Amino acid sequence: MTGDPRHASERARPLILGTDVAAVRALAGALDGRLEWVPAAEGDAALETWRRRCASAAPCAQIVVALWSEIPPRGDTPLTDMDADMWETRAEAPLIAWSVALAAAASRCADGGAVVGVIEAPAALDAAGFAPEVGLAVAVRALARSLAASEGARGVRVNTVTTQARLGVEPLAPAPPLASFPGRVEREVAGAVRLLLSPDAAGITGGTLAADSGRAW
Repeated sequence: MTGDPRHASERARPLILGTDVAAVRALAGALDGRLEWVPAAEGDAALETWRRRCASAAPCAQIVVALWSEIPPRGDTPLTDMDADMWETRAEAPLIAWSVALAAAASRCADGGAVVGVIEAPAALDAAGFAPEVGLAVAVRALARSLAASEGARGVRVNTVTTQARLGVEPLAPAPPLASFPGRVEREVAGAVRLLLSPDAAGITGGTLAADSGRAW
């Protein structure tokens, strides 16, 4: 007895675990992905309820996690001028949401599948004023590497993509190698994600691709 081919086709599409913002919807559209919202701004109890529900749902072969704020972060506040509330809003609270979402994605990923986290982070040359985002990106990459190590035994690959496509950075000299800097979510970012989800990346796990037109070397 065979299953409904429509259901099989639906399951073959990437699952996007993301926040309800236009940039995440654009990424999902470019990847032809199925969107599932993560209640990142609704508190720890809502996140934990969502995590249990997500982890127990039908497994998926390809999962993308993209927890982006509705308003892109601004790089106009140096670390020396940041107060505790700003740091909590831009770094600590998002890190909790990321840890929950990545864990749920790994639990839900089918054996032999792939998870990709898409993180907003400026390259080192453009990082002034973005200390929370830089710290968050480093922490998320460490979480992804930990999951890559723990889930590799069942063939699951976990990688990350960093991008500054939404950050509105005015790059310092030298100029980025590609004139397309900072790239677009629908093209450069989606392309990097697509590569890491594909069978061509079968030997890549625990790594990071910078989708920033060559800004980060």
